Amino acid sequence: MKEVSVYNKRMKLVKGEGAYVWDEEGNRYFDALTGIGVAILGHNNKKLVEQMKDQSKKLVVAGPMFAHNEKEEFFDQIEHYVDYDYAFMSNSGTEAVEAAIKFARHETGREKIISMTNAFHGRTLGSLSATWKKEYKDDFKPLLDGFEHIPFNNTEVAKEEIDEETGAVIMEPIQGQAGMIPAEPDFVQTVKDLCEDHGALLIDDEVQSGMRTGKFLAIQHYGVEPDIVAMGKGLANGVPIGLTLCDFDIPKGKHGSTFGGNPFASKVAAAVLKVIKKEKLIEKITEISINLESEQIIKLRGKGMMKGAIMGDTVDNYMPKLQEAGIIAGVSGNRIIRFLPPINVTEKKISWLERTVEEVIDDVGD
Repeated sequence: MKEVSVYNKRMKLVKGEGAYVWDEEGNRYFDALTGIGVAILGHNNKKLVEQMKDQSKKLVVAGPMFAHNEKEEFFDQIEHYVDYDYAFMSNSGTEAVEAAIKFARHETGREKIISMTNAFHGRTLGSLSATWKKEYKDDFKPLLDGFEHIPFNNTEVAKEEIDEETGAVIMEPIQGQAGMIPAEPDFVQTVKDLCEDHGALLIDDEVQSGMRTGKFLAIQHYGVEPDIVAMGKGLANGVPIGLTLCDFDIPKGKHGSTFGGNPFASKVAAAVLKVIKKEKLIEKITEISINLESEQIIKLRGKGMMKGAIMGDTVDNYMPKLQEAGIIAGVSGNRIIRFLPPINVTEKKISWLERTVEEVIDDVGD
């Protein structure tokens, strides 16, 4: 049997430990991509592994119709960072976004959802409808009706398009897939004000930016409280999870998830948040944030442990050399190198990463 492969030829990884992964030939790499922002506490984290072992001997799945201590433990940990009345658990970021879209339409009774140019919200049909890039969408049309895109960080267009027919506006505080593009403060505030004025809901997509920028939610840097929050990726450090938060209830039978909120994922997610809280990792991000300097870099943008380096030419010239130097990074488009390392990595290792990346790109650029 062959895997349905949508990627180019890949290296075969066989193990991970902390900030590192190894391929089948025994080569070690600093993992500055972490499964596209997933292994937020690194690989084979001993504190999490123990929780996985213990929980696997107790209860792995219970079904969403049952309560269990592990889910309550996770909710208790979430409440250290955000204050919402309701939470819906699923299995991925795109599922969290799907739930957010459905909840917004149900709550407002409105079809119109506004998203942003360059946005990425997932690949299932609802979240794909909110995603911008046509290469992701064209082969799967028709997508959902009611979605419109406005220019990111353009307050004047926002004022024109967010109206009484709008059910929700969905946006990333930092557009990750687009190359770590931060929202402008006045844009975020304008969008929030417009949503309140017109009875629309603001959906905050924190699937990639959550816990990576020096705040639990990246939107907290802007002093704005969204109506709905979607999270995933690093929330359970590799165990599939999605989370949708809001302040209104969804009637029974209107949405569901067979595996969502299972005891195993809940226990691991609670353990992740406990480690983050105890070690004050979110607060420490600002101290060891990635910084790069090179004539080959046009601009470094993003926040904390979520950075993108805009290169003067195609990343194809740099990625193989970074791999040879023992670094796995990501790409956005054809000119941006993306960095999403573990947030518990030491300052010494981040310094090594910065120094090695600068040496590699300078050598390639010469």
